[in-house]
This record gives sequence, structure tokens and C-alpha cells, in this order.
Amino acid sequence: MIPLIGVKLPSGNAVLLTSTIGGATTNTKNPKQTDVYTDTFPNGITVDMPLEDFYDVWLASLVTELEIKEKYYEMH
Repeated sequence: MIPLIGVKLPSGNAVLLTSTIGGATTNTKNPKQTDVYTDTFPNGITVDMPLEDFYDVWLASLVTELEIKEKYYEMH
């Protein structure tokens, strides 16, 4: 399994690899947003959710195993 988190950004969306997240802090300009630090974004990426909500999503991704099955579509 590859644990991923889908998050909203102030403008757009992002998918983060859970295992590369090193930490997160409350954004200093907007306490309703969180700055997340990863291997890919060492300077941080701002997520449009409070730190407590991000923590819940991050923790759930770390402890939950979710199997995703691919859908196959028949072309006509």
C-alpha cells in the first residue's frame, strides 16, 4: 500500500505521500491553514485546513490500510 493524503490548497489541490511528511505547523498568517513540510516540499506547502484537522487526516492515513481497486472501463 502507498499511503496518500489528498488535501485542498488555498488555490487547488495536492496529494501528499504520508511517509514523506516531516511535520506541520499552524500558518502564521492564517490560523485556519496549516504549513506542511515534506521531502518534496521542504520549505512547506500551505494546506487549507486547521492543524488539528490535518493531524486527524495524517494520523488516519498512517494507521489505516485502504485497498484501492482499479476500475476497468469497456470502450464502445
